[in-house]
Amino acid sequence: MLPENILQLINQPTFDPRLRDRINEWGQFLFFVEFVKQNETKILKLLKTRKEDEDKRDIGTELYIGFAFCKTNCQVIYEPDVPTAKNPDFKISFEDNSFFCEVKRLRKNVIGEISNKEMYRKCGDIICEKIVQTVPNEINIIYIRTKMSAPNLWDLETAVKKLFELKKTDPKEFLRKIKRKINSINEFDKYWKQLSAIVLSKRLWENLDALKPLTPIIKLKIEEAIQTPFRYNSFSQEIVL
Repeated sequence: MLPENILQLINQPTFDPRLRDRINEWGQFLFFVEFVKQNETKILKLLKTRKEDEDKRDIGTELYIGFAFCKTNCQVIYEPDVPTAKNPDFKISFEDNSFFCEVKRLRKNVIGEISNKEMYRKCGDIICEKIVQTVPNEINIIYIRTKMSAPNLWDLETAVKKLFELKKTDPKEFLRKIKRKINSINEFDKYWKQLSAIVLSKRLWENLDALKPLTPIIKLKIEEAIQTPFRYNSFSQEIVL
């Protein structure tokens, strides 16, 4: 069973019912219960301090990543303390392998609401926001969650190409774009080389410029985890409690 403090919070009448359903569904699995217990104080604080439902659903996406990788027999550390970088969302380990993962949930429904141009811009914004939390000399990935039907409309390769075209043709505008998180183009280049891959829901894109590319075994583990359905009713009946 999930910790009593978590249950009391999510069972409050004002708590987002959709997120409550997801957490209760995942809570039927012992590996997720153990993950939550190990991170109870942190998860409770995050859910309490996020006032709006959309903010809480962002945390729900992070909990899904914890669920998906725990399900594939990984050790998952939530918000690990990393002295050499801003703390990433996760450190994920299995056997003798490890990597770091940053998570981003897109709130806007892509279908009918966003043009290709906006999509490329948004993807570039996510990269610039998240690569500052990559860890030097380690494998780093960014996980982006969209609406279920959205990934087919996304073209990460073109989005990255557009970002680098802007960097080359209009460095002043590119610098304005990255200034919120990154101080210079050289700093961007350093962070970019620390990014190994981007996951868009169930699709994996690898960065050919990465100093630490995905190893075959880590790639297989990521591909296994990201196939985990977000909703419990998509699972086979494999409840372990």
